[in-house]
Amino acid sequence: MVSIAVLSITTVIFGIGALILASRARMRLSPGSLRKYIDNFSVCLAFMVIFSLWLTIRSLTNIEVSLGAFSGYPEFIFIVFAYIGFVIASYRVSKISEEFGFKEEGKEIQDLVKKRK
Repeated sequence: MVSIAVLSITTVIFGIGALILASRARMRLSPGSLRKYIDNFSVCLAFMVIFSLWLTIRSLTNIEVSLGAFSGYPEFIFIVFAYIGFVIASYRVSKISEEFGFKEEGKEIQDLVKKRK
């Protein structure tokens, strides 16, 4: 039981550390698409940290919480929101790749390099 508690607490600490790093990165970015992606990423990460924190508290205190139909495991609501956030973030990244992607130009450059050799 002690090893599970240590692992749970360590997970929460790493999650909080990741949130701090993401916040610092966000402050250094100018407003725009990359900053929006960091915002989405941070929201997803926050839901995952809340999920981990909730599980840690539940495992250390042995409390049972129920919210109507979600009896036993209401913390999974946090994971659902995290996945929804990841879907939104992934969609935004795909839009960023369309905006900044250089796939076609890269192919042309590669062809020119091959021709020179």
